[in-house]
Amino acid sequence: MTKIAVIDVGSNSIKVAVADGQTQQEIGRSSESIRLFQPGDEAALLPSDIMDEAVEGINRLIAVAKGHGAARIVILGTSAVRDCKNRDIFSYRIKAKTGLGLTIISGEVEARLTAAGIRSDVLYSDYKNILAFDLGGGSLEVMALRGKQCTLARSFALGSVRLTHGYLRGGLGAVDDHDQSSIRSHLLNTLSTIIPSKAAENFLIIGAGGAFASIALYLSAIGEAPIGGRLPLLRIRELKDKLCAMNIQERQSVPGLPKDRLDIMPAALVTLCTLADLTGAEAFHLTHRGVRHGMMELMLGPSGDQL
Repeated sequence: MTKIAVIDVGSNSIKVAVADGQTQQEIGRSSESIRLFQPGDEAALLPSDIMDEAVEGINRLIAVAKGHGAARIVILGTSAVRDCKNRDIFSYRIKAKTGLGLTIISGEVEARLTAAGIRSDVLYSDYKNILAFDLGGGSLEVMALRGKQCTLARSFALGSVRLTHGYLRGGLGAVDDHDQSSIRSHLLNTLSTIIPSKAAENFLIIGAGGAFASIALYLSAIGEAPIGGRLPLLRIRELKDKLCAMNIQERQSVPGLPKDRLDIMPAALVTLCTLADLTGAEAFHLTHRGVRHGMMELMLGPSGDQL
C-alpha cells in the first residue's frame, strides 16, 4: 500500500505527518513555524506576504512528504484558515504553487479527526474513557472518547494566540493577576457546562498540541523528562507562575521552550491550569497525535480510496 501524508495548516504552525499505508505507522514528521492567525477582526484578512510565506512552507513540507515516499498528500486548513475572509485566495495560491487543493474543515470535523488521531496512539490504547484537549493557536478542541465512540467533539475560539492578543496585548510583557483572571473567567464561562464534572475520576486526561509538547521539552531540559507521557500539574503551575512574572526577553532564559512560542506560553499555561481545575486532573498525558493522524486513519479506512 502507498505511503500517505497529511499537512495541517494551523494558526501557529504548519505540520506534516507521513505514514506507511500498510503498517499504519508514522514514518516522518516536520513543521514550519509560520503564524497565520491575525489579531483583530475575527474574520481577518490574511496578508499577502503571510500567504506567500505559508505557501512556500507548505511546498517545503510537500517535498518532505515526497522524500518519505508519500504518493497521496492531503492539505487541511483549520482555525485560522476557516476564519479568514480571503481563504479562497489562499486556497488558489496553494493550488497554483503545489498542484494540490486545500480542504478547509469545520471545528467539529477538526475535533472528530483529532479524537480519531488520539485514539490511534498506542500509548493510550488500553484506556477506555479519554477526555482530550487539543490546544492550538486559534482554537481549543475538547473531545470525549468512550471506547471507539466519540461522545463529545467541540471546537472553541480559545487558542493561545487568540487569547494572547485578546487579553495580553501581544504577550510581550509580564502577565499580572488581573490578566490571568480575565482569561480564566472567559474559559470558565465558555467551558464549565461542556466539560464533564469530576472528569479526572472517570477519564484519562490527554493533551495534544504545541503547548503540551513545549511543557515536555521544558521538563526534559530541567532533568525531569515525562515518564509515560505524564505532565504533572504541579510543574505546569510552577512554569505558569515563572513565565507570567517575566517579559518576553526574560523568558528566553527558560530552558527547553521553543523561541517561537514564548509570547503565547503564558496564555497557554493559564488555559491548561484552568482545564485542570475544571477536570480535577493532577496531570495531563501528552500525545503527539492529532488531526493529521485522524485524517490518515480516515484515508486508510474502507472509503479511503475515495478521498
